[in-house]
Amino acid sequence: MKGELCVKGIVASGMVLQRNKINCIYGTADVYEDVIMTFRGVTSITQADEQGYWKLEFSPGEAGGPFEMQVKTEKETLTFTEVYVGEVWLLSGQSNAQLPMERMRFSYAEEFELPENPNIRMITIPIAWTFDGERDYVENPQWICASPETLGQMSGTGYFFAKRLAFELGVPVGIINASQGGSPIASWMSKKSLEEMGAEEYLSKLEYYEKVENIAEKQKEMSESNMAWNNELNAASKMPDFESDQGWETIKIPGIIENFDSAGYVWLKKEIELTQEQVDIFESQKTWLWMGTIIDSDRTYINGTEVGFTAYLYPPRRYVVPKGVLKVGKNIISMHVLKNSKKGKIRFYEEKPYCLFTDNVYVNPVACRNLEKHTQSLFPLDGEEIDLTGEWKMMVDVKVRDCPPGMFFEWLPTALYNAMLAPCFKTAISGAVWYQGESDTGHPVEYKNMLIKMINLWRHKFVYGSKDLPFVIVQLPNWSDGVGEDSCCAPMGWPYLRQAQSEAARAAGNAGLAVTIDAGEWNDLHPEKKQTAGKRAALEALRVAYGKSYISAAPRVTKVVANKAKCLVHFDCGNSSLVAHQVNGKAAELDHEAKDKKVQGFSCLFITKGKMNTVAAQAKLISDYDVEVSIPRGQGALIELHYLWGDNPAPVNLYSRDLLPAAPFNINLEE
Repeated sequence: MKGELCVKGIVASGMVLQRNKINCIYGTADVYEDVIMTFRGVTSITQADEQGYWKLEFSPGEAGGPFEMQVKTEKETLTFTEVYVGEVWLLSGQSNAQLPMERMRFSYAEEFELPENPNIRMITIPIAWTFDGERDYVENPQWICASPETLGQMSGTGYFFAKRLAFELGVPVGIINASQGGSPIASWMSKKSLEEMGAEEYLSKLEYYEKVENIAEKQKEMSESNMAWNNELNAASKMPDFESDQGWETIKIPGIIENFDSAGYVWLKKEIELTQEQVDIFESQKTWLWMGTIIDSDRTYINGTEVGFTAYLYPPRRYVVPKGVLKVGKNIISMHVLKNSKKGKIRFYEEKPYCLFTDNVYVNPVACRNLEKHTQSLFPLDGEEIDLTGEWKMMVDVKVRDCPPGMFFEWLPTALYNAMLAPCFKTAISGAVWYQGESDTGHPVEYKNMLIKMINLWRHKFVYGSKDLPFVIVQLPNWSDGVGEDSCCAPMGWPYLRQAQSEAARAAGNAGLAVTIDAGEWNDLHPEKKQTAGKRAALEALRVAYGKSYISAAPRVTKVVANKAKCLVHFDCGNSSLVAHQVNGKAAELDHEAKDKKVQGFSCLFITKGKMNTVAAQAKLISDYDVEVSIPRGQGALIELHYLWGDNPAPVNLYSRDLLPAAPFNINLEE
């Protein structure tokens, strides 16, 4: 059977090949046809087999570039340009691995002003899913290098990881970003690995959707039910009278809308008065409307002109206001907000910016505690900012039944492994960064075993990587879903998942843990501090994969000695030592040490008359490696000692002198 020359996998112009290792390119051609590859002056040849498949193994040599690669047959030639040789890393996980720099444009404006950097390159694997075995191709693979034009497309974690690695190693770094929002760990594992674990719950779900007719039936059912719900919702919706306040009630933003306990629409509005001078300033500058984040979706207008639409709850509402929309005198900002179910409340999160402002006015995009603080700039003479917090008006539009439950096929077991990860298996890589876990906080014990299994699976499947392929696990940061911040709160599942990640890193061997307990945002599942996450992951990669012994891991507890009054906690800090920083509210001042040496975040779990009770404990730093914890009296039998054992512990003030936070832990003290 005849076939055109085709190169599969993720080979494309602009790619990075792994230096000093055997690499592989493969594809299809005519049966028994010779396939010739030329790269860096070296020619390799192979022949397609009886089915037209061919494979070439070669060593690209030392780091460098750009080079040209040619793959040809007697009749066809494929040319790949801008090929570099350096270090290649896989980045995988869910939305925080995926989160693009465009989302963080305001947090890292300076990065978008940097010139093109050919040493930072990335391929983002297109979102795809299948249950029909491992794919060996990616549709139209695209490698890009960091530049002002392309930076917004790059994963923030991946970009900052590559930037630090390229700086430290002095070579090009290529990132393979295979990640998808909301994906549980099972979607990145093979069917065989789940069978070996006896994961019947996952396998039974997979068995059903391995049948094409069941997928088609589910898709048809979802389409019909969603169409019916949308018709029901929108048929009853109507535009209110924005000029009158009759029928509108007063609410406050930010805050929670308490009296709407149904699925459906509400209208919100706020009137602002503008002078001619203000309008002139807005017209002369790019103007933004920021409205925090909203449950669940919104369509936003100014004076009847739509300025933005967001289809789901997580993205920050940052809308550009078109020229000519704002006017002298009264202006009405209105929002049509959709809530998908009666569960929960419409909420505008505190510490999010709610304002109308010109582009030359700096507005802090996120809530900051310890890290990556931005200083508010002086108000420019030709700038304008209008605070939109405070009183708004609300009117209920439509109340309907709950939206039919959604179905994301890519979240099912093996779906992403087969379609997004498998095409990368013949790519030579140096290691993998794994930033995932938010979707699995409900079963941390199972997650630990699955993560260890997944690491071993990937080490086996990436055939041109080392057998003990280095892994860096980005530990989940702090987050509370709006509950609040507390160093000793009753946790839901996040601290247990963090513990599972820590234990998996130790059990898997040749793995690092990037501790990010201080790099989250209590009011946002997608924190923008990806510079911190990427940098810390890179430090772990340098330590684990490249043997940089001068780099120490985050402080980790190694020993606890307890008596009735005290617990002495010893930390391993590598080449560094501990420091307790000064606390200011929920933040720590990382440029000031605490004079009293107090350490925040310790708590004790007691049992009294069969009931569990968690109590905050006083602690202080007594040496470069030791913290003394005072055990609260009269609480019953001490069961466990906790450190930062909450979904969103704050403040965090115990660090190494390398400014890495001590890792959270939970230690059982029962004899």
